Amino acid sequence: MKFIFDLDGTVTLEETLPLISNHFNIDKQINELTQETINGNIPFIESFIRRVQILGSLPVSEINDLLSNVSLSKKIYQFIQDNKDDCIIATGNLDIWVEKLIKKIACKAYCSDCIVKDNKVEKITHILKKEDIVKKYKDRGEQVVFIGDGNNDVEAMRDADIAIACGIVHYPAKSVLSVADYVVFSENSLSRLLNQIKEPQKGKSLILSCAGIGSRLGLGKTKALIEIEDKPLIYWQLEQFKGINDIRIVIGYQANDIIKTVLKFDKDVIFVYNHDYFHTKTGASYYLGSRHGNEYSIAWDGDLLVHPDDVQSCLNFDNEYIGCSETITDDAVLVSVSEKGEVLRFSIGYGKYEWSGPACLKKEHIKFTSGHVYHQIEEHLPLPAMVIRAQDIDTYDDYKKAIEFIKTWK
Repeated sequence: MKFIFDLDGTVTLEETLPLISNHFNIDKQINELTQETINGNIPFIESFIRRVQILGSLPVSEINDLLSNVSLSKKIYQFIQDNKDDCIIATGNLDIWVEKLIKKIACKAYCSDCIVKDNKVEKITHILKKEDIVKKYKDRGEQVVFIGDGNNDVEAMRDADIAIACGIVHYPAKSVLSVADYVVFSENSLSRLLNQIKEPQKGKSLILSCAGIGSRLGLGKTKALIEIEDKPLIYWQLEQFKGINDIRIVIGYQANDIIKTVLKFDKDVIFVYNHDYFHTKTGASYYLGSRHGNEYSIAWDGDLLVHPDDVQSCLNFDNEYIGCSETITDDAVLVSVSEKGEVLRFSIGYGKYEWSGPACLKKEHIKFTSGHVYHQIEEHLPLPAMVIRAQDIDTYDDYKKAIEFIKTWK
């Protein structure tokens, strides 16, 4: 497996271009060009050529020295040091500008090339296409993970086996988010995800499925964002998950709104994209969320409220289980529970308890399905039943019940 990193804002904690322009007092020209590129008015290759035309008259050695002191993400730098043979930098920067910085990072790197004369850039000879590097390693039979944040990373991310959008320095480009499998906003979450992809980790991942439309509720927003007592539903959930190290929120509909809401609460979560949210249900989100997670994956619906005492029982249970509650909703999926306290089957018409979620399975038992989470579980029955006090929110009547349910916690 190979990990290919964009350089600026992914391995570095600051963008190199603004650093150069500020140092040489040419901010206005560079900022205008950058904004036009971000807005999609100038293609990347044209933008790059014009950028080099502006910076090409500057001393190459001075830029090289300047960028050698750029701050690096400590945890990502450490990951690269621990996995030097499998980590690669792919940057559109000219090699003569980042030579010393690349030496500091000390892994294989691919850059754009130029001819230098009298310590200045005379001519660009090659502009790196990052997707070519991805294809190069895939052609060798390698699985490729690409980590980037900008418009010029899109094609590389599209071709990679796993695409991670990085939002540590700035919010990733919209084009990047449209092809990403994951998006992260802190060194902690990116480092954790990279290590999980590299090698299976012990412990639990909590998969919070928030990709759905919530059309039955009729409030015009995805359920994670509906407000209960003046705060979004997802805050009520995250407050209860503080003991979980690896929280993965699966997003689809109103993804950016969920991201921005969650980041006000916790920047260390991992966001997982279900781009096909309209045609799939919670089973697909559970699979996508658990795919590179820890040994056990706890499935939790984004519309589910559980009594705080019962949440802790669910989080601390040391094996696989199925959560169920007293029957409280219309058209419920019911579960039959044996005298030993094991769930034997799911049923539309027969069972003492309602299937409410959550559930916990070993990651190896989770397969893709376009259906519901319980479709994931059926082939592994019987499993221990965890009887909890819960309220899910499918309809407006459920929403009113949830408000009353939370009042009982106090």
